[in-house]
Amino acid sequence: MTWMVRLRAHDGGEILERASYGSPDAAMDAYRLLLGREDLVGQPLAAVFKPPPDATGDGNVGTWFSRFDKPLGAGRIGPDDPRLDPWANAYDAKSAVYSPAPASKPKAALDWEKDERPLSECLKSWAKTRGGRDAAADALQVSRATFDGWCDGRGAAQDRMIRRLMTLTDTIGH
Repeated sequence: MTWMVRLRAHDGGEILERASYGSPDAAMDAYRLLLGREDLVGQPLAAVFKPPPDATGDGNVGTWFSRFDKPLGAGRIGPDDPRLDPWANAYDAKSAVYSPAPASKPKAALDWEKDERPLSECLKSWAKTRGGRDAAADALQVSRATFDGWCDGRGAAQDRMIRRLMTLTDTIGH
């Protein structure tokens, strides 16, 4: 049985990346990694998870289809969503992709000022908790290009101020 993970373009459905796996768990791990790629958020691309024919009772179709150009819960599912299941049928997968993730226990805000990692690494981690780089840039009230530059390692003149703003934003829950 072969489980497939693909990166597909919207225009014409061209397959840009593909990989095959012998186990459902390995395939789902790869799919979660693909869903977590921040560089794809906002692009006209989709992550597709396709089980072997008839493994889920749906025939030869991709069950998970998550669009990177859609918000989480409105056509896109996050890599840490507990509903991601290699055995889900197409109906359950589509329902999950088009609904918010189940509420989880709120986490305590991190103190980004005490984090010893470079600012670029902290910003990348923080963006994942905010729902992507667009949301993180918006929370800091900077352009996406500026945010991406900081994530790529270009220095930020106000490193401490950015870290404090990240911590405060997390603390108030916005």
